[in-house]
Amino acid sequence: MVLFKPTSMNQTITKTKQIENLLSQKIQNIYKDQLKHQLDDISLKMFDRTLVVIMEGTITSPEKLLTKNDRLDLAKNVRETIDLFIKPQIKNIIEEVLEVRVIDFLSDTTIENNCTGAIAILEFKPKQTQKARVTK
Repeated sequence: MVLFKPTSMNQTITKTKQIENLLSQKIQNIYKDQLKHQLDDISLKMFDRTLVVIMEGTITSPEKLLTKNDRLDLAKNVRETIDLFIKPQIKNIIEEVLEVRVIDFLSDTTIENNCTGAIAILEFKPKQTQKARVTK
């Protein structure tokens, strides 16, 4: 007796999870490889042609040190510079994994909350929501 039979819906959920895991891993690798920093968590949510990414724990040790010593203005400058280099890389990862062009990419980091949020507006709905391709 089979209690659970895989369905098209279950396969789509599995493929979506694979894509989310791959995106998360690649974003984590940017912070780890380039900043020697480990993110706490990454959450992703796809809405038709929009991908929302929440990265928790994005603030690095130097930024925390500056903030702790009443140099929030300098910490914000450091963060702006980091984001200037990180944003295009995240955008490229999204395009590579989803195989779709990102036509707009918005992101912002709050030092006080140690969190970065990003919204990627996609040219069209990604094929991977129907057929996943996992590459490493």
